[in-house]
Amino acid sequence: MRNVGFLTIGQAPRHDLSAAIEAALPVTARVRHAGVLDGLDRARITGRFAAVAGRPALITRLTCGDTVTLDETAVGGALQERIDALEDDGVDTVVLLCTGAFPALRTRRALLVEPDALLTTYVGGVLCGRPVGVIVPLPEQVAAAREKWQGVTPPPLFATASPYAEDEAGLRAAGRDLVGRGARALVLDCMGYTDRHRRALRTDGVAVPVLTSSGITAALTGPLLA
Repeated sequence: MRNVGFLTIGQAPRHDLSAAIEAALPVTARVRHAGVLDGLDRARITGRFAAVAGRPALITRLTCGDTVTLDETAVGGALQERIDALEDDGVDTVVLLCTGAFPALRTRRALLVEPDALLTTYVGGVLCGRPVGVIVPLPEQVAAAREKWQGVTPPPLFATASPYAEDEAGLRAAGRDLVGRGARALVLDCMGYTDRHRRALRTDGVAVPVLTSSGITAALTGPLLA
């Protein structure tokens, strides 16, 4: 029996991020949720995790519905603490609910599923040679995204749109922009993008394939745990 821990950079649970992956798990899997910001109020979040100008940033949503922008380096250290705690509690598989790159993360024995690696490997293999458009939440994330996706050929095109906006207008505009610039597939590079966002692009007339991070993570993780 698998004991799976879903780990978000925000506050748990984030069923909107994990639903597709949970649906791909064996029916016998035991699931628990944890978050880097669990139990923290806004002041403590700001004090430890506030985004720093000129450094990589991440965006997430709190259980109250508010969004916060976090410093990626600070989040990485806290993720390791949470992974250690999940392993101590008997979790044998840890699934990150974030597509940020955290190369220093380690487990003692558990399987660590990192969506950023799954996403770039899958797209680089399956869509090799096809121009890809990548949508990330924040303009300040584009530089880090270019580095993350540098192994994909041809180099991807980038646009930004928050998955936590009140409507999908910004996402639709980003999708149209990328397709207009020659993208022949779109990748929504944040776990905050769900099938709702993919459908919004489809409704707007985007005819190229649209891949979500959670969808790819679910497709590649499920068979590992069967």
